[in-house]
Amino acid sequence: MSKKILAIHAIIGVFFVLILLYQSRFSFLILNLILALIPFDLSLLSRYFQHSRWRYLIAVFWLLFFPNALYMMTDFSHLSSIGVGLNTTYQFVEYAILAGGVFIGVGLGLMSLFILYPLLIPNHQRLINQIITFSILSVCSSIAIYLGRFLRINSWDIFYQLHTTIASILGILNQTDFWIFVTAFSILQLMLMLLGYQLAQSDDM
Repeated sequence: MSKKILAIHAIIGVFFVLILLYQSRFSFLILNLILALIPFDLSLLSRYFQHSRWRYLIAVFWLLFFPNALYMMTDFSHLSSIGVGLNTTYQFVEYAILAGGVFIGVGLGLMSLFILYPLLIPNHQRLINQIITFSILSVCSSIAIYLGRFLRINSWDIFYQLHTTIASILGILNQTDFWIFVTAFSILQLMLMLLGYQLAQSDDM
């Protein structure tokens, strides 16, 4: 395991300690970040199987857990619990903890995508391939985020409550709010993916 990978996990561990020491009301970020680490670690694992068909099986599990990382964008909804005026020291610290957790989680998700994507998609540097792949992924992720945030369906429910999960999905297809959410968050994720991947691949900037 490289020093960079160890450093990333160590930094996240320090963040966990800070949350616990401060006794933040946003302690749920610890679980959310652990879930965000799963797709990141799966993408790292896929490197060891980049010339094997096993990487496709890893990619399936990665896809199930990837939305957990981007899901953290919706954690800003918890700002209502401390207020948005940012007038007190308490608000400053809590806002920093919440924003830090969200940025770390989303960053882990994007990094996992940028590691795995070149291993699966031929001609991954072509913009049209990026647009098509990231668009599909953004829509799938946005649907999963909606299910997690509003219907409280988790990634593992695919294995334990498949019938209930499918029924829940079918039940929201006629809801306007669902389609507005999916459209808005798909566009947001697509922009983040495209911009992030261009920056990650740019050696001549």
